[in-house]
Amino acid sequence: MSAICGYAGAGTRAALDAMLGAVPHLGDTTDVAVGDGAGFAVRSFSRHTGQSHSIHRNGSNLAAVAGTFAPPLASAARDLAGLIATPERLAILDGHFAAGLWDGTKKRLTLLRDPFGARSLYWVIHGGVFYFASELKQLLAIQGLPIEADPAVLHTYLTFSFVPGEDTPVRGIKRLRPGHIAVFENGALAQTPYFKLVEAIEPRLENQQTAVRFIGRNCRDAVARRIGGEKEVGLFLSGGLDSSGVAVWLKRAGAKVRAFTLDFGTESFEKDQAQQVAGLLEMPLTTVKVDGGDLAAIMPELVWTLDMPFGDPVTGPQYLLAKAAREAGIATVFNGEGGDQLFGGWTSKPMIAAELYAGLYGEDSREQLYLKSYHRFYGLEDQLYTPAFAAKIGPVGVRRALLAPYLNSQSAETFLNRVRLADISLKGSQNILPRMSQTAQCFGLDIRTPLFDRALAAASFKLPPQMKLNGACEKFVLKCALQKSLPAGIVWRRKLGMGVPITSWALGALAPVLDDLLGEQSIARRGYFQPGYVAGLLKGHDNPSEIRSRRVGERLWTLAMLEAWLRIFVDGKGKRPEGKRPESVS
Repeated sequence: MSAICGYAGAGTRAALDAMLGAVPHLGDTTDVAVGDGAGFAVRSFSRHTGQSHSIHRNGSNLAAVAGTFAPPLASAARDLAGLIATPERLAILDGHFAAGLWDGTKKRLTLLRDPFGARSLYWVIHGGVFYFASELKQLLAIQGLPIEADPAVLHTYLTFSFVPGEDTPVRGIKRLRPGHIAVFENGALAQTPYFKLVEAIEPRLENQQTAVRFIGRNCRDAVARRIGGEKEVGLFLSGGLDSSGVAVWLKRAGAKVRAFTLDFGTESFEKDQAQQVAGLLEMPLTTVKVDGGDLAAIMPELVWTLDMPFGDPVTGPQYLLAKAAREAGIATVFNGEGGDQLFGGWTSKPMIAAELYAGLYGEDSREQLYLKSYHRFYGLEDQLYTPAFAAKIGPVGVRRALLAPYLNSQSAETFLNRVRLADISLKGSQNILPRMSQTAQCFGLDIRTPLFDRALAAASFKLPPQMKLNGACEKFVLKCALQKSLPAGIVWRRKLGMGVPITSWALGALAPVLDDLLGEQSIARRGYFQPGYVAGLLKGHDNPSEIRSRRVGERLWTLAMLEAWLRIFVDGKGKRPEGKRPESVS
């Protein structure tokens, strides 16, 4: 992929060099421009099409883009100023990108992040200088920058298993929100959204055939927009509905596709389905075997690659899947993430049931019910936190405040679409997409997620709710759109998910790593968590009311990733850990 960084104010070339040096794995070519009042730097892979491999210079103006637009442009950096200045173009802007534009005449810095947050854009003010970068570790390379963990942000991570909102776990470093544009001028930063999903239900789509044709066409177009003339593309094929649908639409677009799927041995959930789809569509399929020992071997490098702490155990297998695609010579990879968020999966049924039977089982608010659905440490703080850590996490209600704009949004009247807004804006834009991007780009892969498409998302919010959640059937319209192209056993079976067997791994091959990260000495040294509670998890003990055995592994992985992240990004100031590292794509 690529990375950008820069400053506005009295910065230095040395700061740019340090930020470039922090991400050597993100490109084989660099460009640096230092102007009057600003400096930009870019690192990218020269072999990738559709990317801007250098800074565009226009007099005293500078422009830089990390990632790609959809459809791809010949020179994203060259066209950036025109895109931002033209409301009609900004209204349809899509892709995976982070961008910066410096107007030397007006002394104005403009920053831009893609609609769904696949690429990140961080910023900090230090020594009177405004710095920005597409990777957190780049900012940590700035000389003299204070690096301190923010307990309030760690608290939200332990609820969500990722970090939502503008804040980062490093105090003082912020992120531009997905779908936002920011202007830094006269010492102040102003942020405004350029992308917002709004419910606009169309009565004609109450007809099932009309709705199915409408969504099918939009899905095909979303895939086609992301094909940029590559001779061959990869596909992460789980065997579930969403990735299988992308496989269908790639083949219809005439793309040459090589598929990759995960194999967890006897604990695999969807390997057979992936093989069935690949055979039906005549796609070569590479099976990537992963076990707990494989995750133990990559843990430090994985944490450093991810940039932010992510507590979903799927990140390790995703990293190894990306490694396999690179080794097969693939440069661009598609995936099927996004179907649940757009079309009514995951949290829909429990949240709708809770809304229908409000008050029957307690007085939990919508926000509290949603927070519980993450199954990490919401409601367990008294068992996990030490009094000293609990005293530092800030006022109550911060986590619920992150959800309220979506679950009580005026942009949607139907409750289902409010849940969809929360899923897209939180789990999608601040978890699924950035972690997928990070694990792919470290191997030089350009990741494409067509179901997180701007036009497709807008189309999904025109659907009546029953076309998404039809009785107990999730993603109903998507299933109808694919039922003639895929076997019924793929389309209509209940959702299983990737099903990473994290508990058996955590209590088996991963145990030595977890003992190092979460053992008594480590827990006491950090002072955040109660040793007895963590020790119980390490022995496989969970709350008596928990019926799913995987929750033990998920909670252990969430804690282990946080401790590993603190060691690398706070204690180690973001420096790359020693050990075997992935080779970049040449």
